[in-house]
Parts: sequence; structure tokens; C-alpha cells
Amino acid sequence: MYRQPMLVGVTAEVLAGVLLWLSAGDGAAAGMAKWAILGAIAFHAISSYFLAWGFWQLLPRRYKLPARRPLGFLFVLLLILPVAGALGVLWSVVSALKQPRGRAFEGARIIRLPELPFSPPVIYEAPPYSQGALRQIVHFAPRPLKRLKAVMATRHMPPRDAMAVWSKATRDPVDDVRLLAYAMLDNSEKKLADRILVLTEALPDLPVRRRNASHKTIAALCWELVYHRLVQGAVRQHWLATARRHIEFALMSPDHVTGKVSGHGAGHGSRPASTTLAVAALPSSESREIPESPAAAEAADADSWMLYGRILLEANDLAQAKKAFARAQGDGMGEQKVAPWLAEIAFHERKFADVRRHLSAGGRRGEKGRDLALVTAWWNR
Repeated sequence: MYRQPMLVGVTAEVLAGVLLWLSAGDGAAAGMAKWAILGAIAFHAISSYFLAWGFWQLLPRRYKLPARRPLGFLFVLLLILPVAGALGVLWSVVSALKQPRGRAFEGARIIRLPELPFSPPVIYEAPPYSQGALRQIVHFAPRPLKRLKAVMATRHMPPRDAMAVWSKATRDPVDDVRLLAYAMLDNSEKKLADRILVLTEALPDLPVRRRNASHKTIAALCWELVYHRLVQGAVRQHWLATARRHIEFALMSPDHVTGKVSGHGAGHGSRPASTTLAVAALPSSESREIPESPAAAEAADADSWMLYGRILLEANDLAQAKKAFARAQGDGMGEQKVAPWLAEIAFHERKFADVRRHLSAGGRRGEKGRDLALVTAWWNR
């Protein structure tokens, strides 16, 4: 392909040289010399075009396109340098472009200099985005990869905060984002449910003195499922009732529980071995009132009463929840921890003066920026 235009170009360059030689002769007339020079220029232009076409075909493919630029550059170079241009282009094409590069260039990389001022990227142990920012990314980001990274970032967040992101991601149109959100939600729920199952199955084999502690742990795990919003609907009501049943058992004294078990067993016969002790000891008709015996009050601790009150409040049993929080405060729980929950009960009962009073008692002086401080400031303005 390149030989024919190269041959035409060389022939035209030779004719141009002959015409220049004739025009420089002593015997040439002035008119003939002028026409000889014009012919030499025309042949040189023709030679430059065909030589540029031939050299262009010798170029590697990455230098050929787009065709107008390399062809124009070669033509201008050959036109302004009649002989040296052709020799220089021939040397560069044959020796420089056709020969492989040396090994010194194999490991070379072009690194773009950063604009000043420059600082290296910061790697955070936890994601710098808040729950609201991640929720906005999942809701508004057009790229699925960005939404997927936002869901992945929730693995560093508490389940209660991450639940708002997961609930939105489970309705994402992209399968990868939706399945990842379901997997992370199911994983958090499964960890707690497995721990509850292990403790419940081991409960009948524990010594009597250790059963109360196990019931407290089971109640706390069930409450964690509800508190972190990992369960919804009927499943949420089931775990809430289970947490209430176990914490009520833990708040009873051992003698009181033994009496309940023996009385219940005498009236209804023996239960199968798979039935847990909490179910046998606390029928649904007998687990709706707070134990009032002095022995129960002595055996219970403030944290258990606090947990019991929050479970009752979540179940919308306001009267019993108020008694539980009062018992927790009587057993040594600080007023600052109990007052916000008493304020919430008063709000549900529409006793707004009590809401203001409880919030004023539970707030810390000088505290600003936190949710409770903002609510207290709004009620006391």
C-alpha cells in the first residue's frame, strides 16, 4: 500500500531537483528559468503529498487517527524541508516508532501533580456521614454504586440509627442495594434471636439462683430487638410480650416464684420439658401487675425496674409503667434518667404541666445541642 505513493513521491522529488538544476544553468533563458522554478515547486508539492501519504501508512495505528492531523503535519514538514524532511521522517518512523521501547519505560507511570494546597485523603475509622446524610444518599443518589456504599457504611452504626437507612434501601429499585439491606437487617436480627434461643433452651437446666439473671438477659435481648426496630408488626408484639414476661419473672423473689410454679402445676398438671420456666411460672392472666410484695422489692434492682418501665411504656401500659419508674427511682436510679420517661408518660396522658416539670428536673444545666436539651428548652421557653 505504501510503496506506490512513496515511489510517486520520490519520482516527483527527482523531477523537481532536475528542473532546479536546469534553471540554474548558464545557458537557460530568463523565461525558461522562471517556468522551470515553478515546475520544480509544483513537483515538490506533489512529492510532499505522496510522501506524506506513504509515511502516514507506515505509522502505528494509534498515531494515524484522526487522519487529517498527522497527514497535514507530515505534508507541511516535507514541504518546508525538501530533502532533510523526508530523510528525518523516514528515520523517525523506521527507528523510533517501529522499534520496541526499552525496559526503562516499562515501570514508568505518569502521575498528575496535585493542586496546591495539597493534603492526603483522610481515612476515618467510622464513616463521616450521619444517619440523615446516609438516608439522603440512599434516597437521592442517582448511581447505584453510591447507594450501595451508603448501605455498607451503616455497618459502623448502631442498629437503631441504621434501621432508617435499611428501611429505605429495602425499597430500592436495584437488586444489589435491596438485597444488601435485607441481608444486614436479617443478620442483626438473627444474632439477637440466636442468643435468645440459646439462653431460653438452657434456662430449665440452670440452678435456681442463676435463673433470675438469665431471665434479665433474655428480657434485655428481646427489648433490644424492639428498641432497635429490627422487628415490626405482630413479630414486634411477640418479642415485647416475651421481654415483659421474662422481666416480670426476674423481678419476683425466689419464694414467690416457687409458690406460683407449684400452684400452677397442681391445678393444671405437669408441663412438657420443652416449656420454659418463665412460661410455666407466669400465665398471661397473672403477668399484668407489678409485684407488690416486700421480698420482690428487695430482690429487684433499679436497672431491672427501669427496663420493665420502658417495656411497659412501649406496650402503652402507662399506669404500670409509672409505677415501675417510681420503683426504679426508689431503688437508687437517678432522677435525671427517670424524669424523661415520666415526662413521656405525662405527655401521653396530656398532662403538659407535668411534662414541663419532669423535663426541668431531668435536664442538666448548661447542656446544649443534645436532643433532650433541645426538647427541654422548647418546653421551658
